Amino acid sequence: MNRRNFLTTMGALPFLPSLVSGSEFLKTSKRSLILIWLDGGMSHIDTFDGKPEAPPDIRGDLVSKESSLEGAFVSEHMPLISKMMKDCVLVRSITSPEGNHDRGSCYMLTGRRPNPVLNYPSIGAVFGHEAANDGDQIPPFVSIPDAHYYARQGFMPITRGPFEVGGSPGVKGFQVKNLNPPKQMDRAMKLLKAVDALDGYPRSESELGRDRFLDQARFLSLDPEVRSMFDVNLEPVETRARYGRHFLGQSCLLARRLVEGGVRTAFVRYKGWDDHRGIKDALSFGYPPKLTALDQAVSALREDLDRRGMLERTTVMVATEFGRTPRLNPSAGRDHWSRASSSLLFGGGLKKGVLVGKTDARGEAPIERPVSPADLFYTVLSALGADVETKLSTATGRPIPLIEQDMKLIKEALA
Repeated sequence: MNRRNFLTTMGALPFLPSLVSGSEFLKTSKRSLILIWLDGGMSHIDTFDGKPEAPPDIRGDLVSKESSLEGAFVSEHMPLISKMMKDCVLVRSITSPEGNHDRGSCYMLTGRRPNPVLNYPSIGAVFGHEAANDGDQIPPFVSIPDAHYYARQGFMPITRGPFEVGGSPGVKGFQVKNLNPPKQMDRAMKLLKAVDALDGYPRSESELGRDRFLDQARFLSLDPEVRSMFDVNLEPVETRARYGRHFLGQSCLLARRLVEGGVRTAFVRYKGWDDHRGIKDALSFGYPPKLTALDQAVSALREDLDRRGMLERTTVMVATEFGRTPRLNPSAGRDHWSRASSSLLFGGGLKKGVLVGKTDARGEAPIERPVSPADLFYTVLSALGADVETKLSTATGRPIPLIEQDMKLIKEALA
């Protein structure tokens, strides 16, 4: 019997939650995660799983070309990503029964399908919080600009939730809301502590959680070095230009600054991928076009991490809730399609130049190596160095395994 099976078998015993709890999670991992979330459902056929030989109503008007990773056809609007594909892992056989935005997002971000009883924590809520437990006031989980509902703490304490920066880092005058404190804040904090001390009773868990939040907020507000982590204006002009002077580019640059400063999970939420009408124009026109912004930001992020010696200790994942219908609809768009989608990964814990899975000639379903969102969740946590045998605890003390028995590793992707 291996350790994981032993823990699962022993899970019903009342002493287990106190022995194996979320607070004991990840004491050895030093890696960070940058998750670029393409909110709305990225079309796999028009990005990372092109079908140049398919009929026109399947391949559409956006041309795909073979990338530096043999067999992987990437949109011609992403030439920089195409060149770096030989250094990445491309999973193009993700398949799921969840074709609704919320349900699909839940499965991808938590590794679990929606449950009417439990709201599961996201990957950012279960990874990298040992620093906070050890008294480090830098938030371990930051969302740019905000977090999807299923990218939050779920059944775990609110202290596991994301710190949301709000706003767009690419906009002139951007600053994190309330990060610059009013003059009276320090006095107010001292007064609050004095009032709390009057009751004379031991602090409850909820009060201790509130106190930790307040201490963290005070630390973030009063420490100029920590505040500077959130200021992309401190970057050289040429670096900001390389990422792109747009929302995604500056958000990825901010994510790099944050993980460099000690943040363990940076969640970048890039909305607008729900293209039911005119998908060609939606992806290839605008300021900037979505594919161009993605190409510039992701390639710059990898190059920057590598140049700074951070690539081995940072795992990057580009993901979305599901793919889009292989056949164009009458409005020249693509509708929801959960049977096939793609995800791009690179960095720490991952091999280079790995192509996982294959879809059929129309991009409808995997014909090789089908992968579930749960399998991807398990694999990314393993690449990060997580203790995947950990059990989490609900508010009532119910032990919940981080990794379920039916989750399978994508072993060929792991270094």
